Amino acid sequence: MAKAGATTKSAGLVLAMVVVQLWVMLRSAEATTYVVGNTTGWSNKANGGASFYSSWASSHTFKVDDILVFNFISGQHDVAVVSESDFNSCSTGSPINLLSNPPVNYTLNSTGTTYFTCTHDSHCSEGQKLSVTIGTASGPTSSPPSTTTSPPPPPPSNSSTPSNSSTGHMYVPYLVIFTSMAISLVS
Repeated sequence: MAKAGATTKSAGLVLAMVVVQLWVMLRSAEATTYVVGNTTGWSNKANGGASFYSSWASSHTFKVDDILVFNFISGQHDVAVVSESDFNSCSTGSPINLLSNPPVNYTLNSTGTTYFTCTHDSHCSEGQKLSVTIGTASGPTSSPPSTTTSPPPPPPSNSSTPSNSSTGHMYVPYLVIFTSMAISLVS
Protein backbone atom coordinates (compact mmCIF):
# COMPACT_ATOMS: atom_id res chain seq x y z
CA MET A 1 0.00 0.00 0.00
CA ALA A 2 2.85 2.38 0.86
CA LYS A 3 4.50 1.57 -2.47
CA ALA A 4 1.32 2.55 -4.41
CA GLY A 5 1.19 5.89 -2.58
CA ALA A 6 4.86 6.57 -3.34
CA THR A 7 4.33 5.71 -7.02
CA THR A 8 1.34 8.07 -7.25
CA LYS A 9 3.34 10.83 -5.56
CA SER A 10 6.27 10.26 -7.97
CA ALA A 11 3.93 10.31 -10.96
CA GLY A 12 2.45 13.60 -9.78
CA LEU A 13 5.92 15.07 -9.36
CA VAL A 14 6.96 13.91 -12.83
CA LEU A 15 3.79 15.35 -14.36
CA ALA A 16 4.42 18.69 -12.65
CA MET A 17 8.00 18.71 -13.97
CA VAL A 18 6.80 17.97 -17.51
CA VAL A 19 4.21 20.77 -17.37
CA VAL A 20 6.79 23.28 -16.11
CA GLN A 21 9.32 22.21 -18.76
CA LEU A 22 6.74 22.51 -21.54
CA TRP A 23 5.65 25.95 -20.35
CA VAL A 24 9.27 27.19 -20.27
CA MET A 25 9.98 25.85 -23.78
CA LEU A 26 6.85 27.38 -25.30
CA ARG A 27 7.40 30.77 -23.60
CA SER A 28 10.92 30.97 -25.01
CA ALA A 29 9.63 30.34 -28.53
CA GLU A 30 6.90 33.01 -28.62
CA ALA A 31 7.02 35.70 -31.23
CA THR A 32 7.76 39.23 -30.07
CA THR A 33 5.90 42.35 -31.15
CA TYR A 34 8.06 45.44 -31.70
CA VAL A 35 6.75 49.00 -32.13
CA VAL A 36 9.01 50.52 -34.79
CA GLY A 37 10.70 53.62 -33.41
CA ASN A 38 9.13 53.05 -29.98
CA THR A 39 7.20 56.21 -28.97
CA THR A 40 8.49 58.14 -32.01
CA GLY A 41 6.69 55.73 -34.33
CA TRP A 42 7.19 55.69 -38.10
CA SER A 43 7.99 59.28 -39.08
CA ASN A 44 10.33 61.42 -41.13
CA LYS A 45 10.73 63.72 -38.10
CA ALA A 46 12.77 61.25 -36.04
CA ASN A 47 15.80 62.81 -34.34
CA GLY A 48 18.96 61.54 -35.98
CA GLY A 49 17.55 61.00 -39.48
CA ALA A 50 18.57 57.69 -41.07
CA SER A 51 20.64 56.67 -38.04
CA PHE A 52 17.55 56.75 -35.77
CA TYR A 53 15.90 53.67 -37.31
CA SER A 54 19.24 51.92 -37.83
CA SER A 55 20.04 52.38 -34.13
CA TRP A 56 16.54 51.24 -33.17
CA ALA A 57 16.88 48.05 -35.25
CA SER A 58 20.37 47.26 -33.97
CA SER A 59 19.07 47.29 -30.40
CA HIS A 60 16.76 44.33 -31.10
CA THR A 61 17.13 40.70 -32.12
CA PHE A 62 14.49 39.78 -34.70
CA LYS A 63 13.36 36.26 -35.53
CA VAL A 64 10.85 34.64 -37.87
CA ASP A 65 7.24 35.28 -36.75
CA ASP A 66 8.10 38.47 -34.85
CA ILE A 67 5.80 41.38 -35.65
CA LEU A 68 6.78 44.96 -36.48
CA VAL A 69 4.10 47.54 -35.70
CA PHE A 70 4.41 50.73 -37.73
CA ASN A 71 2.43 53.57 -36.11
CA PHE A 72 1.89 56.62 -38.32
CA ILE A 73 -0.70 59.17 -39.41
CA SER A 74 -2.83 57.97 -42.32
CA GLY A 75 -2.24 59.92 -45.51
CA GLN A 76 1.07 61.35 -44.26
CA HIS A 77 3.15 58.17 -44.30
CA ASP A 78 3.08 54.58 -45.52
CA VAL A 79 5.24 51.46 -45.26
CA ALA A 80 6.84 50.18 -48.45
CA VAL A 81 8.66 46.86 -48.48
CA VAL A 82 11.46 47.38 -51.01
CA SER A 83 14.53 45.72 -52.47
CA GLU A 84 17.96 46.50 -51.07
CA SER A 85 18.86 48.65 -54.10
CA ASP A 86 15.61 50.66 -53.78
CA PHE A 87 16.31 51.02 -50.05
CA ASN A 88 19.84 52.32 -50.68
CA SER A 89 18.75 54.75 -53.41
CA CYS A 90 15.39 55.67 -51.80
CA SER A 91 13.66 54.69 -55.02
CA THR A 92 9.95 54.42 -54.21
CA GLY A 93 8.50 53.70 -57.66
CA SER A 94 8.20 49.91 -57.47
CA PRO A 95 7.77 48.61 -53.93
CA ILE A 96 7.39 44.89 -53.33
CA ASN A 97 4.45 45.70 -51.08
CA LEU A 98 2.85 49.01 -50.09
CA LEU A 99 0.93 49.20 -46.81
CA SER A 100 -0.92 52.43 -46.04
CA ASN A 101 -3.57 51.75 -43.38
CA PRO A 102 -2.13 52.39 -39.92
CA PRO A 103 -1.18 50.76 -37.76
CA VAL A 104 0.63 48.35 -40.05
CA ASN A 105 1.43 45.01 -38.40
CA TYR A 106 4.10 43.31 -40.47
CA THR A 107 5.01 39.69 -39.66
CA LEU A 108 8.63 38.78 -40.34
CA ASN A 109 8.10 35.54 -42.23
CA SER A 110 11.58 34.51 -43.38
CA THR A 111 15.23 34.83 -42.41
CA GLY A 112 17.42 37.42 -44.11
CA THR A 113 17.17 41.20 -44.38
CA THR A 114 13.92 43.04 -45.10
CA TYR A 115 13.88 46.68 -46.15
CA PHE A 116 11.20 49.30 -45.44
CA THR A 117 10.81 52.91 -46.58
CA CYS A 118 8.13 55.60 -46.70
CA THR A 119 7.11 56.58 -50.25
CA HIS A 120 5.72 60.03 -49.36
CA ASP A 121 7.66 63.03 -50.70
CA SER A 122 11.32 62.88 -49.65
CA HIS A 123 10.67 61.00 -46.41
CA CYS A 124 13.06 58.16 -47.28
CA SER A 125 15.96 60.51 -48.01
CA GLU A 126 15.11 62.31 -44.75
CA GLY A 127 15.76 59.03 -42.91
CA GLN A 128 12.38 57.30 -42.83
CA LYS A 129 13.77 53.90 -43.77
CA LEU A 130 14.45 50.73 -41.85
CA SER A 131 16.29 47.49 -42.51
CA VAL A 132 15.95 44.49 -40.22
CA THR A 133 17.87 41.25 -40.31
CA ILE A 134 15.78 38.28 -39.29
CA GLY A 135 17.42 35.20 -37.84
CA THR A 136 16.15 32.04 -36.27
CA ALA A 137 15.40 31.87 -32.55
CA SER A 138 19.15 31.58 -31.93
CA GLY A 139 20.28 33.34 -35.11
CA PRO A 140 21.81 36.69 -35.98
CA THR A 141 20.66 40.04 -34.68
CA SER A 142 19.66 43.18 -36.51
CA SER A 143 22.28 44.87 -38.58
CA PRO A 144 22.54 47.69 -41.09
CA PRO A 145 22.18 46.73 -44.75
CA SER A 146 25.13 45.26 -46.56
CA THR A 147 26.48 46.64 -49.81
CA THR A 148 25.89 43.46 -51.78
CA THR A 149 22.72 42.95 -53.75
CA SER A 150 20.41 40.13 -52.77
CA PRO A 151 17.04 39.06 -54.16
CA PRO A 152 14.03 40.80 -52.58
CA PRO A 153 12.20 39.01 -49.79
CA PRO A 154 8.92 37.23 -50.50
CA PRO A 155 5.73 39.30 -50.14
CA PRO A 156 4.82 39.72 -46.47
CA SER A 157 1.76 38.69 -44.60
CA ASN A 158 -0.06 41.69 -43.17
CA SER A 159 -2.28 40.89 -40.25
CA SER A 160 -4.49 43.52 -38.72
CA THR A 161 -3.67 42.58 -35.14
CA PRO A 162 -0.47 41.40 -33.55
CA SER A 163 -0.42 37.80 -32.51
CA ASN A 164 1.84 35.68 -30.42
CA SER A 165 2.90 32.85 -32.68
CA SER A 166 5.10 30.18 -31.26
CA THR A 167 7.43 27.67 -32.75
CA GLY A 168 7.13 25.19 -29.93
CA HIS A 169 7.21 22.31 -32.40
CA MET A 170 11.01 22.67 -32.38
CA TYR A 171 11.01 21.44 -28.77
CA VAL A 172 8.71 18.44 -29.22
CA PRO A 173 11.55 15.89 -29.59
CA TYR A 174 13.13 17.13 -26.36
CA LEU A 175 9.81 17.00 -24.57
CA VAL A 176 9.23 13.42 -25.75
CA ILE A 177 12.67 12.36 -24.50
CA PHE A 178 12.20 14.17 -21.19
CA THR A 179 8.74 12.65 -20.69
CA SER A 180 9.99 9.15 -21.56
CA MET A 181 12.79 9.48 -19.02
CA ALA A 182 10.39 10.74 -16.37
CA ILE A 183 7.94 7.89 -16.98
CA SER A 184 10.74 5.32 -16.79
CA LEU A 185 11.67 6.70 -13.35
CA VAL A 186 8.11 6.14 -12.14
CA SER A 187 7.84 2.60 -13.54
